Amino acid sequence: MKLRKLFCIASVALAALASSQASAVVVTGFSSAAGNTHDDYSAAGLVSFDLNLESLSAATTFDFTIESKDLGGPLLFNALVKNLSGSGISRFALTLTNATFDFIGSVNAPFLPGASASGSGSRATISFPTPDNFGFEIGDVLLDVVPGGQDWRINIGSLGVGDSFSLRMEVPEPGSLALLIGALAAAGFVNRRASNRRRHAV
Repeated sequence: MKLRKLFCIASVALAALASSQASAVVVTGFSSAAGNTHDDYSAAGLVSFDLNLESLSAATTFDFTIESKDLGGPLLFNALVKNLSGSGISRFALTLTNATFDFIGSVNAPFLPGASASGSGSRATISFPTPDNFGFEIGDVLLDVVPGGQDWRINIGSLGVGDSFSLRMEVPEPGSLALLIGALAAAGFVNRRASNRRRHAV
């Protein structure tokens, strides 16, 4: 009987300890193309991970749940994206659901200087002067080792403990941009032809 009582007390103590430590933003979901993996380094008030991209064929989505120590301000955000696909990345798009970007920080591509980030609200885009084949750092991944590194900030607004938000990341298809440019060029050609016909008819 005493052993059983001791076991129950120990179980309650461990559960209380676990719940008191559950105070940092938690990754509750991850979806991506087959072969893509991640390592989570998130902590209280910080979203941080390594993303290993073996394939660029599909978007990657992280789902996060807010814990008690994440409240009281925006979350800091940094990530190391490793491009293991063998294909170059010209642009990289980030989209938040149930949250917004409070500040767009730094981007560092060690083997390709000149990367830049822009955006507002729930969307941001990272652009590279020439396609990146190795990987890049979003924010201050290396803790001030890279001069000028600044973490991004995610505004979780009115979210409370237990609420969730998502971060979707993808390489926009260059084909869609090419199709758009092609369609605009074709529309211009048709309009020019119609205009020339009207001129000749007069």
